[in-house]
Amino acid sequence: MPSPAIVMRFCLFVGVSVSFASIAWSAEEHAHDGHVKSSPGLVLNSGRLWQTDVPLRKGMDSIRHDMEAVLPRIHDATLSNEHYAILVKGVRGHIEYMVKNCKLSPEADAQLHGVLAEIIAGADAMEDKASQSSGAVRIIQALNSYGRHFDHPGWRPVTH
Repeated sequence: MPSPAIVMRFCLFVGVSVSFASIAWSAEEHAHDGHVKSSPGLVLNSGRLWQTDVPLRKGMDSIRHDMEAVLPRIHDATLSNEHYAILVKGVRGHIEYMVKNCKLSPEADAQLHGVLAEIIAGADAMEDKASQSSGAVRIIQALNSYGRHFDHPGWRPVTH
């Protein structure tokens, strides 16, 4: 029988995935130059950044790295459907790693769910050819929002 902590993490992951998957269906195509958008409901910790742990920082760094690596091709509309699929698979793998390994305070974890929900919605949108670039925009916005709300030494926003 799995431990209660494993069951709780699994339920949390499934809940976040299911609850926010529908967001991707309403994603709008738009430019993201100059936008400073926060994930819905994201707030600071009494004016301070939320604490992070090593697994969270590793996962978020990996997602940022993956997005930055293909950003020029996304902008030029030359990233193939196959590469979008590879990108989505990588993003989902990084999220799975974070869900399994992060040990945040309940308050910080609740804030992180908003960021992860936006990243998941972006990944879902990138699975549909018609919304691939808007899905990428959504992930980039979520990454930048993460950097404005979480204490991640060395974090730098995704620039383009």
